[in-house]
Amino acid sequence: MTTLTIRIENELKLQAMSQADKLGVPLTLIIKNALKNFIASPKVIIGEVENVEVTPDIQAKMDKIGNLLSKR
Repeated sequence: MTTLTIRIENELKLQAMSQADKLGVPLTLIIKNALKNFIASPKVIIGEVENVEVTPDIQAKMDKIGNLLSKR
């Protein structure tokens, strides 16, 4: 076992601790889980995840592409 020391803003730490407390888990568990997820799937999301609305026009184009791919 080892110790990881990181420098973060105090407000960020307090907000993260508050969220972890709401879940009833220690912040350490959250950080360990984030590191395990990063190892399993090495990607980093910075900022908010963008939700894309699929309009009927976009859906029709996606269906057309799907049909073309399924014929291969």
